Amino acid sequence: MKNRILFIGSIIFASHVVFGETLVALPQPAQIVSQIPIPFEQEIAAELVSRGLENQAAKELAQNSVEDVYTATLLTHMITTKLDIARTKVHAYIASQSLFQKRVDLRAHDDVVAMVHKIKGLSMQKEDLKAIEEYIAIV
Repeated sequence: MKNRILFIGSIIFASHVVFGETLVALPQPAQIVSQIPIPFEQEIAAELVSRGLENQAAKELAQNSVEDVYTATLLTHMITTKLDIARTKVHAYIASQSLFQKRVDLRAHDDVVAMVHKIKGLSMQKEDLKAIEEYIAIV
């Protein structure tokens, strides 16, 4: 019995020594392309292109749609989680405002209320207004 355990153990040890280096040396995938987040400006530009604008004009409007792109990305994420709104709907609203060359300030109470009103429809609930107040208090 001891001889079998010793024999099997030595085979396992030898296989780890021989094949261990080749298994470690295998290339590792960096990240799946579908998991890489699309930059905020590109999402707005893609929304504008889907509405019929040319790429160059869409990129220019997307760059002017918000004041700070990095802050807008964070605030968009906060709005979608806090107010239970789809991210694509927020981007569609910002894209529609950029068509009229209006900037959307996601820190301003009026802009956020107008956006939620436009996305959710005519009847905003008290819970929505309370969530907006909590969101504005955070930012």
